[in-house]
Amino acid sequence: MVRSMGTGLVQQDARDDFDRARQRANWAKMAGWLLGRPASRNRLAVLGEVTSAPGAGVPGRRLEYERVGRLGPAAEAMVPISQIVGTVESTRCFDRQFRPTSDHVRARFQRIAVEVRSGRGMDPVELYRCDASYYVLDGHHRIAVARALGQRSVWALVTEVRLNNPVPTARHQDRPDPHVHS
Repeated sequence: MVRSMGTGLVQQDARDDFDRARQRANWAKMAGWLLGRPASRNRLAVLGEVTSAPGAGVPGRRLEYERVGRLGPAAEAMVPISQIVGTVESTRCFDRQFRPTSDHVRARFQRIAVEVRSGRGMDPVELYRCDASYYVLDGHHRIAVARALGQRSVWALVTEVRLNNPVPTARHQDRPDPHVHS
């Protein structure tokens, strides 16, 4: 279901959808700047990226994750866009609300918007679920279009993952490290 206003001309409406989403991303960036927020606050979170978790090690490093299995028998589910909080691989093409941050993604965004507005729909996105949050493996553009058109959820293939958080073992000061040779 498309909730965005339109002219009835599918190509023009798709261009307008992109322009509107891009403008919202620019306004959010400017608002953050005026409020003194760091630009990183508006970027998509990356699965396993450590910012400041206690005992997680060096800030800015990425934790490893492993697949646990598909969610449900068919591995397909309708996922609320509000629960999609990040991405598996880092991208600067979309902000944390999946609004385009560059004109580089315009052509693909508009092609998908035309398909949706023409009633053809879109393929399911591929998501990883970690705890109660979802991260995009494939489908950033489709999520951006769905959000721009006012959809509240997307059809997704979901894979359950869990983070491996290796906590370094504590060493006593009086015991030498067996891996260091004097």
